[in-house]
Amino acid sequence: MPDTNFSLLVLFLFFCALIFSYDYLFRRVPNNFLLTAAALQLGCFVLLGKGFNGMGAGSALTGFAIGLAFFLPLYTLRAMAAGDVKFFAMLGFLLGPGALLSAFLIASVIAAVHAVVLYMSRLGLIPSLQLVAIRVTRWSWYQRMLEKRGSRVGIPYAAYLALAGAWIGISGTRVMQGFA
Repeated sequence: MPDTNFSLLVLFLFFCALIFSYDYLFRRVPNNFLLTAAALQLGCFVLLGKGFNGMGAGSALTGFAIGLAFFLPLYTLRAMAAGDVKFFAMLGFLLGPGALLSAFLIASVIAAVHAVVLYMSRLGLIPSLQLVAIRVTRWSWYQRMLEKRGSRVGIPYAAYLALAGAWIGISGTRVMQGFA
């Protein structure tokens, strides 16, 4: 019989991969992904008496509330998209409040690098990247992705939060206590 904690970690990593892929390609965070993750976490509380990483329901709810409270003002100022806010709150629910600052900092560094590279590319300071971009824009799958993305532009911050969450999930920081 497989180890339940390892199975839950793999499920969490799959969830992060889905969020990363969808936000990176389409600049959306589907609500059904978030609701499924919430249902699985609630199922862990009911069946195992603890969350997937060993924390209690109180810690998960605190993480959710802190994540929501931290990003909601940014959403009202139009500095953050709704999907980013929802996913950050869900990370708090899944990982607990102790992981939120690390996830925020890691994702922000990745997003900053993305923004700098994008800006430098648009200024023509990275000619090889411009050549790649020109070739990619001609591909039919890329055109279909842009059609599906619609008018949503910007940095895929939830994707970078998913990377940070996956790294925290794998690393020895606070989360792994439940996987020992």
